[in-house]
Amino acid sequence: MSIYDNSWDINFPPVMYFVDLDNCHETPWKILEEHPDYDAAKNHEDRIAALSLVHSFLKIPENQEQLLFLKNAYQSSIIVPVHAVEAKGRNKIPGALAEYISKCTGIEINDNIIQTNRVHRTGKDEWHRFAFRPSFNGEVKHGRKYIIIDDVFSNGGSFNELRLFIEKNGGKVVHAVALALGGHGNQIAPDPEIIKTLVDKYGTDTLSSFLKEFNLYDGNYKALTNPEAFALRRAASLDEAGDRILAARQAGRSHLVSKSSQQDGYQAPLIDPIELYHHRKSHW
Repeated sequence: MSIYDNSWDINFPPVMYFVDLDNCHETPWKILEEHPDYDAAKNHEDRIAALSLVHSFLKIPENQEQLLFLKNAYQSSIIVPVHAVEAKGRNKIPGALAEYISKCTGIEINDNIIQTNRVHRTGKDEWHRFAFRPSFNGEVKHGRKYIIIDDVFSNGGSFNELRLFIEKNGGKVVHAVALALGGHGNQIAPDPEIIKTLVDKYGTDTLSSFLKEFNLYDGNYKALTNPEAFALRRAASLDEAGDRILAARQAGRSHLVSKSSQQDGYQAPLIDPIELYHHRKSHW
């Protein structure tokens, strides 16, 4: 019996998306944000606005063809949307997208796998997304195949954490679907060439130690998303990448302290100075 190690399947497909199909490396998420129903659906828990938003993009023939592909290729799968809580409310777009796809394809939908923490990633940079990871809970049906759904694919951290939750509990994620892309293309599984250059640049042991230090993927660099791997490769060093993650963690926790103290007096812990000291003194 093989041990699950978080790695992506080498043939995992690119993310399916529905906004601005010809420009996956540009800024299709801006088109999404400009839609008149976007704010109500994203930030104000308006399910009707979310369904209207989804329909306005998916009704075109090209996207109906994509839905037909899902129907034919993944009929026995289960759709799971990312149920995320944004700064202003619960984001209704992933659920509306999942509902629309389910009604058009007949694919079963599972609404009981939910995100159990708040990470407020919208509008944040890649280092914040490394620093604050969503967690999930709910029922996973052992041996079943799953399609995971979110509103925007940016760095892929939410998709990846949901994938890992499902697969560690006996399911198998076979596809990821987003309404729009965040400007990093639609490749979610790491390109083998990017992984090779990461290993050449940092070494396997150093890279694994870095990921373990930040509680990422049990140290397995093959579990990174393609945008995450690209971000680490682009960094001048892992020390710099680590400093940026810690700075994002500091800024995010400070924001939570301010916000929580205004709401209910809860004081979120700030970053431990000793953690910062040891990080900067360590050499990978």
